[in-house]
Amino acid sequence: MTSLDGLSHHRRDIDVGALAPGLEGYRVAADVFLPACSQVYSPAFCCLPGGGASRRYWDLRPPGDDGYSFAVHMARAGFPVICLDHLGTGESALPRPAEPPLLGQVVAANDAAFRLLLGELRHTVAGLRSVGVGHSMGAVLTVRQQARHGTHDAIALLGFSIKGLPSVLPPEILAACSEGIPGDVELAELTLRKFGSAYPDLNRGGTDPAVPDPLRRALKEYATVLLGAGGMLSLLPGNVASDAAEVRVPVLLANGDRDALVGGGPPPTSPYSRATQITAFVVPEAGHNLTIAPARHRLWNRLLRWAKESAIRDDTEAESQ
Repeated sequence: MTSLDGLSHHRRDIDVGALAPGLEGYRVAADVFLPACSQVYSPAFCCLPGGGASRRYWDLRPPGDDGYSFAVHMARAGFPVICLDHLGTGESALPRPAEPPLLGQVVAANDAAFRLLLGELRHTVAGLRSVGVGHSMGAVLTVRQQARHGTHDAIALLGFSIKGLPSVLPPEILAACSEGIPGDVELAELTLRKFGSAYPDLNRGGTDPAVPDPLRRALKEYATVLLGAGGMLSLLPGNVASDAAEVRVPVLLANGDRDALVGGGPPPTSPYSRATQITAFVVPEAGHNLTIAPARHRLWNRLLRWAKESAIRDDTEAESQ
């Protein structure tokens, strides 16, 4: 455990093979941030990073500056934060020798890890609810996880579009997906055709020169290989549209107004036809990486207010039924 001003930080290594079938030998690395005070509030924020980012994306801390850390911000406000590395990325190492996991296994591993950690927290925080938070590819996998496992009481999706990014895909891959989103096995095959690896290293390019040097170094330090199948799914048009239609909890959608990857406009809400409540807005002066946007604290505080209100609303509705 590491103690920080106003919070504690716990590093966990979780044997998900002991928690769910089909995950034997796999382990998931997690960070848990808790308020230092005895009073811990609900909900907990369960965070998944985007493509090429480790779980430390949610705890971005250049030397001497914790103002870019979502985890620190929420924990100091009294709310637990859990961050995971996807299987095969960051410190969630794969067993050797082992075939790369299919995307469904990655999603199941995230669900199992979150459930274990939330269960432990509920021993001391009765009735603790959870909000799944995903950025970019992490948002894609949060939607799929919620549709297939029902992990959370609400989900927040940042820097994400169901439209995908088909302009970067070759015609043969688009043709292979013309009749619908492929299953896990075919998705793995398309991943190899597109990237040449199940876990390509795409973090060799430069960072926006406008980003200050200490922050640029922190971003590079927290980078990891891409979960290829997750990246492949994110690029496909209509990537998780069918999953979004199965989400039955409150949904928050937020994109930056300068995010060229998702179009920069208001996030579409129509795919979430069964969501119990939908909130969508645009973050001003923000590109794709919302964690470093000037308005990041406004985004985080709005997300926090929404999460608390959504949890209260759901509790009230449950009691009235």
